[in-house]
Amino acid sequence: MKWLNIALYCIVAIVIFCLFTYFTINILLKKQENIVCPDLRGKTVDEARRIVENQGLSLAILRYERRNDIPFNHITVQKPDANMNIRKGRTVSVIVSEGPKIIPVPSLTGLSLRQAEDILAAKRLKVGKIIYVPHSKPGRVVAQFPKGGESILEEKSVTLFAGIQQKTYFLMPEINDKNMSDILEEMTMKNIKYKTSYIAMNRNLAQKILTSIPPKTIFEADEEILIQINMGGL
Repeated sequence: MKWLNIALYCIVAIVIFCLFTYFTINILLKKQENIVCPDLRGKTVDEARRIVENQGLSLAILRYERRNDIPFNHITVQKPDANMNIRKGRTVSVIVSEGPKIIPVPSLTGLSLRQAEDILAAKRLKVGKIIYVPHSKPGRVVAQFPKGGESILEEKSVTLFAGIQQKTYFLMPEINDKNMSDILEEMTMKNIKYKTSYIAMNRNLAQKILTSIPPKTIFEADEEILIQINMGGL
């Protein structure tokens, strides 16, 4: 009987302890205030810290990660999620953006367009507009924007200025009915390319230039002018 009484006393004591612990924890939990977790995504770290502290929470940064679509020092992810019911005093953990990577622009002047495109691609940069300008170095990069050595965001574009062959133009002089030797001398002196064609027509107009392109016509220096010369004979 003595051992039975001792066992009963122990059981009663354990039950009383469990009930006391249960009601104590329940009372303490009821006294804790529940709040709605604020949405911190897209906010700066300083803004987020002010928000959580005003609501009786704390902020912990888990890590920084590279994000091209979100500015530097802005929050990308949070736990607990926004708008969840949480207890006051809890810590909200966040991941913060490092922003896009900053890339130094390589110097491309003097390179071919293909070389410039390959170098930009290796740097994770893009070719923007290609603007062609007359230059002594056709097919080569003669200028760029931004300049070499400046910094831009990863995946942004660089505008290239590429040289093209410079063109020279002439104004066709008055040559009809002029003496052949005089006009050919003038054409040679002005570096105008020409080709002569001899025909037999009125002998009274021998050695005269009968046809050509119209006078005062503008044409490229590389263009060859056809000149017909009357050799007479009829």
